Amino acid sequence: MADDVNAVNDNTNAPQPQSDAAQQTPQPAAPANDSAQQDGTLLGGNGSTDQKDNQPAGAPEAYDFKASIPEGVELDETITKEFSDIARGMNLTNEQANQMAAYGIKYGQQVAEAINAQFNERVTKWGEAAKADMGANFNTIMSTAGAGLEAAEKQIPGIRQALNETGAGNRIEVIKLCEMLGKLVQADPGKLVNVTGAGIPREDQTWYPNSNMK
Repeated sequence: MADDVNAVNDNTNAPQPQSDAAQQTPQPAAPANDSAQQDGTLLGGNGSTDQKDNQPAGAPEAYDFKASIPEGVELDETITKEFSDIARGMNLTNEQANQMAAYGIKYGQQVAEAINAQFNERVTKWGEAAKADMGANFNTIMSTAGAGLEAAEKQIPGIRQALNETGAGNRIEVIKLCEMLGKLVQADPGKLVNVTGAGIPREDQTWYPNSNMK
């Protein structure tokens, strides 16, 4: 009986025969994607010398900014060349350069509008300060100054436009100057009447009629 048990144990511990499938030598797995081999290595590539399709478009020979320029705006030749050189140095495409140009124009317009708004605010404050300075005499002073400006305008065409464009017409100093001129004209309506014409009268004939200077 003991011999039978030992025989069973010997059979259990003995190496078991393997199947044919287990005895086969494992083979390396096939590449998951054959195209990876077709593309070549990182260094060798696929052997093609034409890489244009894989490169960005880059900078053109000459930029065309017509698409980004508002209607009625003319390009400055010098500025256009400078910006083109910058864009070319950054290897920007024509589309990218136009996007930057459009933004630059928009930004410039916003800056100009801000400056204009600040100027208008300053001119308004000049007018408010002038009114406060004239106080109750505002209407009288402005009437006299208006007469002086009208007389000056006959000899200096465009003076009124200049006062409006520069905002100087709101400065109390200019208003008082025109008031002084208006008083001179009211005292002697003949002042400045003959300034235009074939000749220019002497200073004593226009501003100082009572002077003995000849």
